[in-house]
Amino acid sequence: MNFRLLTLLVGGFCFLITTGLGVAQTAGQVQSSAYQVTLTRWALQHIMARHWPDSPATGAGKFQAGITEDSLRDMINEAVRNGRSRRNTHGRPGMIYEYDFQHPIGTTIDGGPASRLRVVVNNRNEVITAFPF
Repeated sequence: MNFRLLTLLVGGFCFLITTGLGVAQTAGQVQSSAYQVTLTRWALQHIMARHWPDSPATGAGKFQAGITEDSLRDMINEAVRNGRSRRNTHGRPGMIYEYDFQHPIGTTIDGGPASRLRVVVNNRNEVITAFPF
């Protein structure tokens, strides 16, 4: 086998592995009419650990009991598509989307009813976090 062919095969194999790992780490695409944001496994795990109804984390808004991964994706989709957007704060890259669902979706940081969702997205259009406020 010649060296050029071997280099192409190894390069192609590495590309497939890299692409496959990226797909495996993606929890799902959230569609937007403006663009797409990606809810990665990391972000989903963070949201569940800190903002899920049964999370023991303090000082965080919590979603209502009964939320699912699919309903979270739907809410993120709606907030990004219809919400108010602004640049992230404190010089951090990315955008913040805020949307009022006009009905309770969880509780605020203080435990009161929350109808608004905040979605933080980085410059690669990946969700960093999403929580009721």
